[in-house]
Amino acid sequence: MKKSLVIFGTSNILSDIFDCAIANHLSVAKVVLHLPEEVGERDRTLADRLQDFGTTGAIPEVLPLDEFIPADNEVYILGPTTPTRAVLAAEVQRRFAITFTKLVHPTAYVSPLASLGEGVFVGANSVIGPGAKLADHVFVNRGVTIGHDTCIGSFSRIQPGSNLGGLSHIGRGVTVGIGATLIERLVVGDDAFIGAGAVVTADVATSVLVVGIPAKFKKNLSA
Repeated sequence: MKKSLVIFGTSNILSDIFDCAIANHLSVAKVVLHLPEEVGERDRTLADRLQDFGTTGAIPEVLPLDEFIPADNEVYILGPTTPTRAVLAAEVQRRFAITFTKLVHPTAYVSPLASLGEGVFVGANSVIGPGAKLADHVFVNRGVTIGHDTCIGSFSRIQPGSNLGGLSHIGRGVTVGIGATLIERLVVGDDAFIGAGAVVTADVATSVLVVGIPAKFKKNLSA
Protein backbone atom coordinates (compact mmCIF):
# COMPACT_ATOMS: atom_id res chain seq x y z
CA MET A 1 0.00 0.00 0.00
CA LYS A 2 1.26 3.48 -0.87
CA LYS A 3 2.61 5.36 2.14
CA SER A 4 1.17 8.73 3.15
CA LEU A 5 3.52 11.50 4.30
CA VAL A 6 2.57 13.76 7.19
CA ILE A 7 4.57 17.00 7.53
CA PHE A 8 4.75 18.67 10.93
CA GLY A 9 5.11 22.44 10.62
CA THR A 10 5.68 24.62 7.58
CA SER A 11 8.44 26.84 6.20
CA ASN A 12 9.91 28.00 2.92
CA ILE A 13 11.40 24.56 2.29
CA LEU A 14 7.97 22.93 2.20
CA SER A 15 8.09 22.88 -1.61
CA ASP A 16 11.33 20.86 -1.47
CA ILE A 17 9.63 18.33 0.79
CA PHE A 18 6.66 18.15 -1.59
CA ASP A 19 9.03 17.63 -4.52
CA CYS A 20 10.91 14.87 -2.71
CA ALA A 21 7.65 13.15 -1.76
CA ILE A 22 6.46 13.20 -5.37
CA ALA A 23 9.80 11.81 -6.58
CA ASN A 24 9.50 8.99 -4.03
CA HIS A 25 5.88 8.21 -5.01
CA LEU A 26 4.55 9.26 -1.61
CA SER A 27 1.20 10.91 -1.20
CA VAL A 28 1.18 13.90 1.16
CA ALA A 29 -1.80 13.43 3.42
CA LYS A 30 -1.50 16.20 6.01
CA VAL A 31 0.36 19.33 7.03
CA VAL A 32 0.10 19.68 10.80
CA LEU A 33 0.65 23.20 12.15
CA HIS A 34 2.09 23.77 15.61
CA LEU A 35 2.30 27.58 15.31
CA PRO A 36 0.37 30.24 13.38
CA GLU A 37 1.82 30.74 9.92
CA GLU A 38 4.18 33.71 9.60
CA VAL A 39 4.59 35.05 6.06
CA GLY A 40 7.42 37.47 5.32
CA GLU A 41 7.38 40.12 2.63
CA ARG A 42 9.00 37.84 0.03
CA ASP A 43 7.66 34.51 1.24
CA ARG A 44 4.95 32.41 -0.34
CA THR A 45 1.98 31.29 1.71
CA LEU A 46 1.18 27.73 2.65
CA ALA A 47 -2.00 28.07 0.59
CA ASP A 48 0.07 28.96 -2.51
CA ARG A 49 2.33 25.95 -2.02
CA LEU A 50 -0.62 23.64 -1.50
CA GLN A 51 -2.20 24.96 -4.68
CA ASP A 52 0.99 24.11 -6.58
CA PHE A 53 1.03 20.64 -5.10
CA GLY A 54 -2.60 20.17 -6.11
CA THR A 55 -1.54 20.04 -9.77
CA THR A 56 0.01 16.63 -9.03
CA GLY A 57 -2.70 15.11 -6.85
CA ALA A 58 -5.01 15.68 -3.92
CA ILE A 59 -4.27 18.76 -1.79
CA PRO A 60 -3.12 17.72 1.70
CA GLU A 61 -5.33 18.39 4.69
CA VAL A 62 -4.13 21.19 6.98
CA LEU A 63 -4.90 20.83 10.67
CA PRO A 64 -3.58 22.06 14.03
CA LEU A 65 -1.38 19.86 16.17
CA ASP A 66 -4.12 19.53 18.80
CA GLU A 67 -6.38 17.81 16.23
CA PHE A 68 -3.82 15.37 14.84
CA ILE A 69 -4.29 11.64 15.41
CA PRO A 70 -1.72 9.18 13.97
CA ALA A 71 -3.10 6.71 11.42
CA ASP A 72 -1.88 3.48 9.87
CA ASN A 73 0.42 3.63 6.86
CA GLU A 74 1.69 7.15 7.63
CA VAL A 75 5.31 8.32 7.67
CA TYR A 76 6.43 11.57 9.29
CA ILE A 77 8.87 14.40 8.61
CA LEU A 78 9.48 17.89 10.02
CA GLY A 79 8.66 20.95 7.89
CA PRO A 80 10.62 23.84 9.47
CA THR A 81 14.41 24.13 9.49
CA THR A 82 14.53 27.05 11.94
CA PRO A 83 15.39 26.55 15.65
CA THR A 84 11.71 25.69 16.26
CA ARG A 85 12.52 22.35 14.57
CA ALA A 86 13.99 20.82 17.72
CA VAL A 87 11.15 22.07 19.91
CA LEU A 88 8.57 20.70 17.50
CA ALA A 89 10.27 17.29 17.27
CA ALA A 90 10.30 16.98 21.06
CA GLU A 91 6.64 17.98 21.33
CA VAL A 92 5.50 15.56 18.62
CA GLN A 93 7.39 12.67 20.20
CA ARG A 94 6.09 13.57 23.66
CA ARG A 95 2.49 13.53 22.44
CA PHE A 96 2.52 10.67 19.95
CA ALA A 97 5.74 8.63 20.44
CA ILE A 98 6.14 8.34 16.67
CA THR A 99 9.28 7.66 14.64
CA PHE A 100 10.24 10.10 11.89
CA THR A 101 11.12 8.82 8.42
CA LYS A 102 14.26 9.48 6.40
CA LEU A 103 13.39 11.27 3.17
CA VAL A 104 16.02 11.07 0.40
CA HIS A 105 15.47 12.35 -3.12
CA PRO A 106 16.06 9.58 -5.69
CA THR A 107 18.60 11.75 -7.55
CA ALA A 108 20.76 12.02 -4.41
CA TYR A 109 23.56 9.57 -3.69
CA VAL A 110 23.99 8.28 -0.16
CA SER A 111 26.94 5.93 0.26
CA PRO A 112 26.01 2.54 1.73
CA LEU A 113 28.85 3.25 4.17
CA ALA A 114 27.15 6.43 5.43
CA SER A 115 24.53 6.57 8.18
CA LEU A 116 21.43 8.76 8.43
CA GLY A 117 19.55 9.39 11.66
CA GLU A 118 15.83 9.64 12.19
CA GLY A 119 14.06 12.41 10.28
CA VAL A 120 16.99 13.26 7.98
CA PHE A 121 16.13 14.95 4.67
CA VAL A 122 18.49 14.78 1.66
CA GLY A 123 17.55 16.89 -1.35
CA ALA A 124 17.98 16.43 -5.08
CA ASN A 125 21.49 15.87 -6.50
CA SER A 126 23.21 15.84 -3.12
CA VAL A 127 26.03 13.41 -2.28
CA ILE A 128 26.66 11.91 1.15
CA GLY A 129 30.12 10.33 1.19
CA PRO A 130 31.27 7.05 2.75
CA GLY A 131 31.60 7.07 6.51
CA ALA A 132 29.56 10.28 6.86
CA LYS A 133 27.19 10.32 9.84
CA LEU A 134 24.13 12.58 9.88
CA ALA A 135 22.38 12.72 13.24
CA ASP A 136 18.62 13.04 13.72
CA HIS A 137 16.72 15.69 11.76
CA VAL A 138 19.64 17.03 9.73
CA PHE A 139 18.31 18.85 6.67
CA VAL A 140 20.49 18.64 3.55
CA ASN A 141 19.17 20.79 0.73
CA ARG A 142 19.76 20.47 -3.04
CA GLY A 143 23.17 19.97 -4.64
CA VAL A 144 25.16 19.54 -1.42
CA THR A 145 28.33 17.44 -1.08
CA ILE A 146 29.29 16.01 2.30
CA GLY A 147 32.72 14.43 2.33
CA HIS A 148 33.83 11.09 3.69
CA ASP A 149 33.73 10.51 7.45
CA THR A 150 32.19 13.90 8.24
CA CYS A 151 29.76 13.93 11.17
CA ILE A 152 26.88 16.41 11.36
CA GLY A 153 24.96 16.99 14.60
CA SER A 154 21.21 16.86 14.97
CA PHE A 155 18.99 19.68 13.67
CA SER A 156 21.74 21.19 11.51
CA ARG A 157 20.80 22.50 8.09
CA ILE A 158 23.05 22.49 5.04
CA GLN A 159 21.85 24.90 2.39
CA PRO A 160 21.93 24.43 -1.43
CA GLY A 161 25.25 24.10 -3.20
CA SER A 162 27.39 23.75 -0.07
CA ASN A 163 30.53 21.63 -0.10
CA LEU A 164 31.75 20.07 3.15
CA GLY A 165 35.15 18.40 3.14
CA GLY A 166 35.84 15.05 4.74
CA LEU A 167 36.82 14.15 8.29
CA SER A 168 35.04 17.14 9.82
CA HIS A 169 32.79 17.43 12.85
CA ILE A 170 29.82 19.78 12.47
CA GLY A 171 27.90 20.42 15.70
CA ARG A 172 24.23 20.44 16.58
CA GLY A 173 21.98 23.16 15.20
CA VAL A 174 24.57 24.49 12.74
CA THR A 175 23.55 26.37 9.59
CA VAL A 176 25.82 26.19 6.52
CA GLY A 177 24.68 28.89 4.11
CA ILE A 178 24.09 28.64 0.37
CA GLY A 179 27.22 27.84 -1.60
CA ALA A 180 29.57 27.75 1.39
CA THR A 181 32.71 25.62 1.30
CA LEU A 182 34.35 23.98 4.33
CA ILE A 183 37.77 22.42 3.91
CA GLU A 184 38.42 19.03 5.46
CA ARG A 185 39.25 18.20 9.10
CA LEU A 186 37.33 21.10 10.63
CA VAL A 187 35.39 21.36 13.88
CA VAL A 188 32.33 23.62 13.83
CA GLY A 189 30.69 24.30 17.20
CA ASP A 190 27.01 23.90 18.05
CA ASP A 191 24.63 26.60 16.75
CA ALA A 192 27.28 28.22 14.55
CA PHE A 193 26.21 29.95 11.33
CA ILE A 194 28.35 29.82 8.19
CA GLY A 195 27.39 32.66 5.86
CA ALA A 196 26.41 32.13 2.23
CA GLY A 197 29.41 31.72 -0.05
CA ALA A 198 31.89 31.61 2.81
CA VAL A 199 35.09 29.58 2.55
CA VAL A 200 35.90 28.11 5.95
CA THR A 201 39.56 27.20 6.45
CA ALA A 202 39.73 27.05 10.27
CA ASP A 203 37.63 25.73 13.14
CA VAL A 204 34.50 27.70 14.05
CA ALA A 205 33.48 28.32 17.66
CA THR A 206 30.08 27.62 19.17
CA SER A 207 27.26 30.12 18.47
CA VAL A 208 29.12 32.49 16.17
CA LEU A 209 28.50 33.85 12.66
CA VAL A 210 31.39 33.63 10.20
CA VAL A 211 31.38 35.17 6.71
CA GLY A 212 33.69 35.86 3.81
CA ILE A 213 36.65 34.34 1.96
CA PRO A 214 38.36 33.14 4.02
CA ALA A 215 35.58 33.06 6.61
CA LYS A 216 36.10 35.36 9.59
CA PHE A 217 34.23 36.04 12.82
CA LYS A 218 31.33 38.45 12.32
CA LYS A 219 29.39 38.30 15.58
CA ASN A 220 28.47 36.21 18.58
CA LEU A 221 24.97 34.74 18.20
CA SER A 222 24.49 33.91 21.89
CA ALA A 223 24.81 37.48 23.17
